[in-house]
Amino acid sequence: MIQATRLILAGLLGFVAGAFSGAFGIGGGMFSTPAIRLILMEPPGIALGTPLPLCIPSAAVGGLNYWRNGQVEVRAVAYAAPAGAAMSVAGAALTGIIDLHLLMALTACCLLFLSARTMRRAWGGPHGGAGGEAALQGWKLALVGGGAGFVSGLLGIGGGLVMVPGFLLWARMDARKALGTSLVCIAFLAVPGTVVHTWLGHVDWALLLSMGAGVMPGSWLGSRFTLRAEKRLVLTLFALLLAAVGIIFLASELRQLF
Repeated sequence: MIQATRLILAGLLGFVAGAFSGAFGIGGGMFSTPAIRLILMEPPGIALGTPLPLCIPSAAVGGLNYWRNGQVEVRAVAYAAPAGAAMSVAGAALTGIIDLHLLMALTACCLLFLSARTMRRAWGGPHGGAGGEAALQGWKLALVGGGAGFVSGLLGIGGGLVMVPGFLLWARMDARKALGTSLVCIAFLAVPGTVVHTWLGHVDWALLLSMGAGVMPGSWLGSRFTLRAEKRLVLTLFALLLAAVGIIFLASELRQLF
């Protein structure tokens, strides 16, 4: 692939990844990792490592939009982000020990369950935060962040797929606050993985800069969409995203297991 064409295509892929990130409070790696591998035809290490530092500008741009609109819970970031960053290292350390095919299948089942719960909240329950200070207890927030970081480090997927449902369903956050807070936390979760993959030579800096140029406007537009959309629509779309990822993971891993 001609270098100039490759970098332009990378920018377009970065834009789509940023839009997903800004709209749904996720890292964007679930789109950018397979895109780098299958469309840009990069080696697996580059596909896994390069998306991680992209989370930082994506979170900075999208998170700023949420912040300006009062949709970031600072207390949750203070507890969840450090716990998530620490547990992402623990998750990464276990990748060579645990049967990842079985774990991915179990993760897929959890995502399908969370999708159903999120859809139920969208259509059958209150959309605003109802938990108050009790739901925002530090240990709960740290547990949500730690679980998201562990899954992120272990499976190489965006921690937001775990963190957003945790904030929504356990901490009873408002839908937009859950997405905005998750997006800011993910920037911290990406730091340990970025350091490790940079040391391993898994970050293509030219590709990173090209995708970063697309990620930032994509994240801005994605976050603007969520901030303006009706909450039921936001929750419904996020539930469908969880279901789609869960089905893809489950089908892929069951084929490997059987």
